[in-house]
Order: sequence, then structure tokens, then C-alpha cells
Amino acid sequence: MTIVCVDNTPIMLQSLKENAQTAYPNADVKTFPSEAPALEYAEKFGCDVLLCEINPPRLEGLFLAEKMKKINPRLNIIFVTVCSESEHAKAVMRLKPSGYLTKEATGAQIREELLNLRYPLS
Repeated sequence: MTIVCVDNTPIMLQSLKENAQTAYPNADVKTFPSEAPALEYAEKFGCDVLLCEINPPRLEGLFLAEKMKKINPRLNIIFVTVCSESEHAKAVMRLKPSGYLTKEATGAQIREELLNLRYPLS
């Protein structure tokens, strides 16, 4: 399983990586501070799970998720945000994500989302 984490805040990106690795130790976890290298990686190597901030600078996370779903229509998306759930609920649900977490998510919470992916991985 390849998990791509995208967040423009270095400390949050490191936290996402550590928690994803704790949640799924056998996963190949890649981190990117912006959308361009994440898209480039996904185009070259593929991606099974996207852990993405909803509002990174220069490209909304929702648009990033849409672009990555074009690369892999069975992409599992888990949005990570500091916003309350109601602020983005309609837009997020339109993409049919596999999960929705706040940035304070623990490894256990990420693991729970990974165990309940919309498109299960072997």
C-alpha cells in the first residue's frame, strides 16, 4: 500500500507520516509539502491512499483529490483538516472520500480509517 501525505506545514506533515506509519507499518508512506510533487509522484508510481489537507496554498485539497482520482479512480482519500466538519461537508462528500480526520488525528484514528477504506487493499 502506498500512502501519499500532503500538507504545507512541516510539523503536521511529519505527524501525518509518523501516524500513518504507526497505523500501517507495512505501508510505503510518501510525504509532500505541496501538490505538484505529489501529483508527479502519483503519475509515475501510483498511490492507494491520499491523506490531504483540504486547503493547502495555491491548490485546494479538494482539487488535488480530484486530480489524483483521475490518475487512480479507486484512490482512497482521507481528508485532514483543522476546520469543523460542517464547513466542508458537502464538497468533501461529493468526492466520496474514505475518511475525514482532524489534524490532531492519532495513529489509532488513522489506522481505523485505513482499515475501513472505500476500496480495500490487500
